[in-house]
Amino acid sequence: MLVRVLGGAALAVGLMAASAMAQTADVLAPGRTGQLQCFEPNVTAKTCQSLGGYTVNADGVIDNAAQVLIMPSPVIVMHVTAPVVVRDNAICGPLTQADIDRTRFTIDGAPASAEDAQQIRAAMTEQLAPMLNLESCMTLTPDGDALRAETTIGGRPQPQLTQRVIWVGANDGWRVAP
Repeated sequence: MLVRVLGGAALAVGLMAASAMAQTADVLAPGRTGQLQCFEPNVTAKTCQSLGGYTVNADGVIDNAAQVLIMPSPVIVMHVTAPVVVRDNAICGPLTQADIDRTRFTIDGAPASAEDAQQIRAAMTEQLAPMLNLESCMTLTPDGDALRAETTIGGRPQPQLTQRVIWVGANDGWRVAP
């Protein structure tokens, strides 16, 4: 089971870095109004491979809260919040061991047992070790009726992490699902 979990973990890195709309004065404008980023949307089913939102704290720190599908069957979703910064029309932040350690997981909608969560975290740590503590940045560019999210890790483009993204209302029934 854990081997299959790892496929979604690499995509999680890009979402945890967050994303930004290219060529705008405020790349977080939709997020400031409560909208969420839906990665790899299925518009008919209102599902996303991942959903991410932003909270700007009084001290100016921006938190990116993300739900990421890391396995379709059983449905395992990773829930994590990590700080990000906006720089050069991108939202950036490193993936750290602390991020992985505080991540929560659900399995088929229920909280993962402590044992399952420990196993998933260990597998994620092993797979993502080469990326830990490297800055991950994501930018969004218009692409038809959506946006194209492109990620760099440690300054290197990661084309395998390119995803389609749309902004959706937080109360419009969108969810993370296969």
